[in-house]
Amino acid sequence: MIKTFDKYKVIAIVGLEKNTGKTETFNFLLKNLNKRYALGITSIGIDGEEKDQVTFTKKPNIFVEKNIIFATTEKYFKMKNFSAEILYVSDRRTSTGRIIIARARERGKIILAGPTTIDWLNEINNKLFNFGAKKILIDGALSRISSSSISDAVVIATGAAVSLDVEKIASKTIDLIYKINLPQYKLNNLNNINLEKGIYSKDLKLLGESTLNFENFDKLKEVKEIIIIGALTDSFVKKLIDKNITLNIIVKDFSKIFAKSSTLKLFKKFGGDIFVLNKPNLCLITVNPTSPYGYQINEEVLIEKISKEIDIPVVNIRKVDSI
Repeated sequence: MIKTFDKYKVIAIVGLEKNTGKTETFNFLLKNLNKRYALGITSIGIDGEEKDQVTFTKKPNIFVEKNIIFATTEKYFKMKNFSAEILYVSDRRTSTGRIIIARARERGKIILAGPTTIDWLNEINNKLFNFGAKKILIDGALSRISSSSISDAVVIATGAAVSLDVEKIASKTIDLIYKINLPQYKLNNLNNINLEKGIYSKDLKLLGESTLNFENFDKLKEVKEIIIIGALTDSFVKKLIDKNITLNIIVKDFSKIFAKSSTLKLFKKFGGDIFVLNKPNLCLITVNPTSPYGYQINEEVLIEKISKEIDIPVVNIRKVDSI
């Protein structure tokens, strides 16, 4: 399984919901990948709290090994229980202080808190590489799932915290898998576009401000492709289907797609298609069968249902020693 990660440099670990085992998955990858690569780690926003702020249950700590390069904010850097060599301190500040990049001199636990925007995260990633990291792990979250849009690879943690109904967990996970696996739009002149939010024609003419309040659908009958900077909503795609408008929709990445996969599939059935500009590779899905309240689901059934949809490992990492 570890060979899956050989060709990827930036790996985002994202929980489908809180308490699905994201931190355990992060630690699992950290432990195993550190055996082969010089690692850098960070987060987008704040993660790694001692207690979950919703359920107030104790959360797993993130443990760093000697020589791992990590980025966190001043507040949490001061709270660490190990020595580290400071390599960089940012001028910009977050709500918990400046970003500090340091190299661990010994093993210890850390709370990761990173940049608050994707552009800033990308800047910190580049510094981690400059300081010697060969691979970077990003501790993400569903509310900040766009952290996976600048990564080469993504790992999804799912499980009983999503629902106690295995069918619902499988359905929500498979819905996300479908969006992650949407085809990439590869025309180079679009990959680096820098536009304000809106709906654009392929020649970058503004057609509307947002899919949320768009009304002039007749205008879309004249174009074959549209670029959406911002959210792609379920209601927008349904309107296209109702009005028999078939075109290619290009969005920045899967995190901007708020339409259900069933709606996207129906749109495709009627002749339309959805593309993304940035596409990470889904490498691993981990399953946590225990809810934060102690309830258990049938993990074998869940793993089987998800595995039917995708040809990558789907595992309970508590039952796997290494990758």
